[in-house]
Amino acid sequence: MKILHIHPSMQGGGIEAVITSLANEMARQGHDVTVCSIYQPKDDDIFWFRLAEGVHRDTLGKGSTGFSLREVVAIYRYIRRGHFDVVQLHGFLYYYLFALLMLPRQKFFYTFHNDAKQENFKWDARFFFVKKMIFRLGRVPAITISPASQQSFTELYGCKSALCENGIPMPEVDDALNPVDEARLTTETSVFLHPGRITEQKNQMVLVRVFRRLIDEGHDVVLLIAGKEEDDAILQALRPYFSERIRYLGLRSDVPSLMAKADAMCLPSLWEGLPITLLESLAVGCIPVCSPVGGVVNVLRDGENGLLSKDSSEEEYYRTMRRFLAMNREETEGMRRRCRASFQPHHISTTVGKYLAEYARK
Repeated sequence: MKILHIHPSMQGGGIEAVITSLANEMARQGHDVTVCSIYQPKDDDIFWFRLAEGVHRDTLGKGSTGFSLREVVAIYRYIRRGHFDVVQLHGFLYYYLFALLMLPRQKFFYTFHNDAKQENFKWDARFFFVKKMIFRLGRVPAITISPASQQSFTELYGCKSALCENGIPMPEVDDALNPVDEARLTTETSVFLHPGRITEQKNQMVLVRVFRRLIDEGHDVVLLIAGKEEDDAILQALRPYFSERIRYLGLRSDVPSLMAKADAMCLPSLWEGLPITLLESLAVGCIPVCSPVGGVVNVLRDGENGLLSKDSSEEEYYRTMRRFLAMNREETEGMRRRCRASFQPHHISTTVGKYLAEYARK
């Protein structure tokens, strides 16, 4: 099967991680797979360089930011010339509307990587009535990545979607010395990792305020934040909190290796789809401490393979962090084992099998 995955870019982020895992596994299973980046790839586009040798890489070469009709037409021409059996769309549906209109026989699918309501900002919101018609008429089958994501889609669009829960390959972990090792100020220091882009969604202001409280109370804790800066205003608001015990590492390409050595992974998000970082933390046995948003609640069982706060507020996340710090070594080791065991249903081979079944069904 000749399959195209197309997305604006392959920078560091959950959607890009999913595309890379899907494309690599589909190619491994013998399919002819292409990943096309609408923007010209940059040297720090982590996942562009994680695509396997068996995956074809292509780009439309867009250089400037912002919407352009030129790219809309270029996408149509690229898909028409490619003669793909399946075109898998990711993000920003309005980019693809012209191709959908002009290529009625082409088989398209669209993956919702987040809560359905959160995929209707700016330009996408302006085309919502068109999107609703496309999905309701079945022109483009929708794929959702968790039961919570599927429910949000049904509530918003009033129709069904296919459920293909996110999956990842078993992460490769480098045992070399890394910032987690260096961050331990004493033999008793607990190091927490927050892997997330600097955005409103990831709720980093609440996170640093919680850790400031814990530090002021005398807890021997360190918080490391690893993620690309996408909102400079949020980063500047975070800076007064940075210290020896709250550190910003910037964009990292070795997050699973960091998780493998951290005591826990922190994710107090305001909304999510099904975070790849959550699956990575389970795979390497890093205890996730998360807010109950999106597909997180479909994967985590509070007190068994992680901790869930009651909501995304500072007070509730603070209480959940205190619960973690009150656990003894035996309790944390048992939870780590249960984390690893709960990863098994989320291997990428299972996810790809569901995608291929949907492709064959249409």
